[in-house]
Amino acid sequence: MSTKIIELPVEQLNLGVYVAQLDRPWIGTPFLFQGFTLENEDDLAELRRLCRKVYVQVEVEEEEPKPATIRTRIGPGTPDSLQEISKALETGLTPAVIKDSIPLRTELATVKGAYVEAKKTVSGVYQTLCAGRDLDLAQLDHVVDWMVDSVFRNRDAMSWLVRMKSKDDYLYHHSIAASVWALAFGRHLGLDKETLKSVGTGAMLLDIGKTQLPTELLNANRELTEQEWAMLRGHVESGVRLASETAGVDARILAMISSHHERHDGSGYPEKLAGDSIPLIGRIAAIVDAYDAMTSVRRYARVRSTFDAIRELQRVNGTWFQPGFVDLFVQAVGVFPTGTLVELNTGEVGVVVAQNRFRRLRPEVMLILDAGKKLRKEFTIIDLHACEANSKPGRAGLWIQRGLEPDAYGIDPTEYFL
Repeated sequence: MSTKIIELPVEQLNLGVYVAQLDRPWIGTPFLFQGFTLENEDDLAELRRLCRKVYVQVEVEEEEPKPATIRTRIGPGTPDSLQEISKALETGLTPAVIKDSIPLRTELATVKGAYVEAKKTVSGVYQTLCAGRDLDLAQLDHVVDWMVDSVFRNRDAMSWLVRMKSKDDYLYHHSIAASVWALAFGRHLGLDKETLKSVGTGAMLLDIGKTQLPTELLNANRELTEQEWAMLRGHVESGVRLASETAGVDARILAMISSHHERHDGSGYPEKLAGDSIPLIGRIAAIVDAYDAMTSVRRYARVRSTFDAIRELQRVNGTWFQPGFVDLFVQAVGVFPTGTLVELNTGEVGVVVAQNRFRRLRPEVMLILDAGKKLRKEFTIIDLHACEANSKPGRAGLWIQRGLEPDAYGIDPTEYFL
């Protein structure tokens, strides 16, 4: 049996069904995350008050939902696929379910060496820019090519690697991480490989303008003055200029750099663009830039767990970001992305090793510490979705109590899975 999402009028809802999507933006409802089991009459009454229809998960016999229906509607890799997908998002279409062709562990073994080399390459490019020399896009082409190929084989492998980032220089690691999240999101939206390469490269270059700023400004761990904030915001124009001076640069890359600080409500910079005037590729850039910044170690702000970062994104869904856009991003990366440390309701600590694309709060977790926070003798992998399905009536089973910050309890997930 596999699962499928179907539309259902609220009048036909019954307790026990899994509600995957509403007919309205998730923000503004009392339900924290898109995706929950309808367990009580109060929630049922609230859904009937707020919605006319919802989308629920059901079991079906066929092996996998066929992606062609939605892929055709949002443009399968045509030159204007970005515009077509942007229009589709406005009408509430959900991207097709995509199946990974390679298991996570296999893909990790394939790309972990290349990832180390990629970090060296990107670091070199940024150091070259800091030294006042020109941007060398050719050095990044190979890196982005294999990242795109990896994301098509398995969406979670690069996510796992990019989570291992606490000791790296923020500027160049942020460029790699933003690229990884952008590629995962772009693939979820149905972008073709050629477009994804531009998305991955553009995300990698979002902050190149910061290479032109004084080091003491970038490393300041104090409140900045108005003049310093103006200088910092100027990194967008500097980045566009650096990229524009590079031969053969794709216009989509320039669009990402120029609009990654624009906001849906017009409160961003530098142009104060709003709504549809922000290109889809810029909306992707904005959300991955914000998400990775919140979950990264920075001198001037505390690192947030992925769960807390998602909560913050949900708070500004519909204001900073297009209504529903955060929900789509969370569908792509998960509430607890692969490689995230989590604590269960039992007190046990583990690392997320696989996503459940429908039940985003119930991934697969490798248990590393017991309830007393001591190292387990065996590192068992549990499927929280299966635990929920098999729990006895009256028992809540297992669930994730909270997301943990990177390196919590001194755990390095790579020691247990790579």
